[in-house]
Amino acid sequence: MTREPDEGEEVTSEVDPRVEAAWQALEAGDVAEARRRAAALDAGSPEALLLLAACFREEGEDAEAAAALRRAAAADPEWATPELWLAEILASDPQATEEALDHAERALDLAEEEGEYLSAVALKAGLEVELGETEAAKETLDDLPPPEVRLDDLELALEIADLHLAVGDPETARARLRVLCEASPGSADAWHTLGAAAEELGDEEEQRSAWKRAWTLDAAPGAADAEDERLPEAEVAAVAESALGELPARARALLEGIPIVIAELPAEADVDAGFDPRALGLFSGTAYGEGGTGLGGQPGLTQILLFRRNLERAARDEEELREEIRTTLLHETGHFFGLSDAALDELGLG
Repeated sequence: MTREPDEGEEVTSEVDPRVEAAWQALEAGDVAEARRRAAALDAGSPEALLLLAACFREEGEDAEAAAALRRAAAADPEWATPELWLAEILASDPQATEEALDHAERALDLAEEEGEYLSAVALKAGLEVELGETEAAKETLDDLPPPEVRLDDLELALEIADLHLAVGDPETARARLRVLCEASPGSADAWHTLGAAAEELGDEEEQRSAWKRAWTLDAAPGAADAEDERLPEAEVAAVAESALGELPARARALLEGIPIVIAELPAEADVDAGFDPRALGLFSGTAYGEGGTGLGGQPGLTQILLFRRNLERAARDEEELREEIRTTLLHETGHFFGLSDAALDELGLG
């Protein structure tokens, strides 16, 4: 039975050319052409159903994609791909986490290709973490190659490193990330995650070194495309001002003398001192009630900073970006009023 070829896999004569042409159209962004070519296949074949699901996914129609994947899995119960894709779709729904885990386990049992197997391991472990099954997630991650083995897929390797951190295993995460940073020295994401692992291990020297590399890459000319900026600085400021309006009148009055600064990234000096280069915001200065004055500190030294590039990186779309700005602004004002990170977490402003 024909399959969608893996990335980089040489297409042989066994692959139906109609299937190949449909996938090529989809990869070129021509969903209509991919649908037209898929329609020439047997409508009930696993290949046609997987193509249909891919078209639905491309258009953001997850419910329709899931339905097609269920049919594809039923048509070929030994094919891992429909099970894996279905698990990925269901994983985005908090109400379907357990069902997603069932399909991820099924995909893991069926996976024959290395890339699909590693993806299934990562997805299964991630779902177990979401369900609070930390020990099960650790056991799942034990099925991975040892950390000194480089994983070719950068995005997947980073996801796996994050999972090691999530299950409380920063040592393995660091070992994988060192290999990854050596293989992909231009990946700011890899360096940043390495710094996070080093921070958990109390290795301040490696933390600062890795985070400085991440900051240098993030700050390099051309690292951020102006077309990717979803909100101009004035709009970011407007969202922040709107968030301030949610505070009680007394709190707003106390904050009147505190400037809100929109910066692209944290300052290099702060990163050199160990500050997270991917932080979303920062309260800098003297908190209210400290130093014997209402607003504390010397003029110009107390301020709230919002880091636009980091906020944009953390958000998937404009709506989520606006919420990130709001939450970050309220989080940093909480620090001005002396609240700890733990207290802000309890208030939903972590």
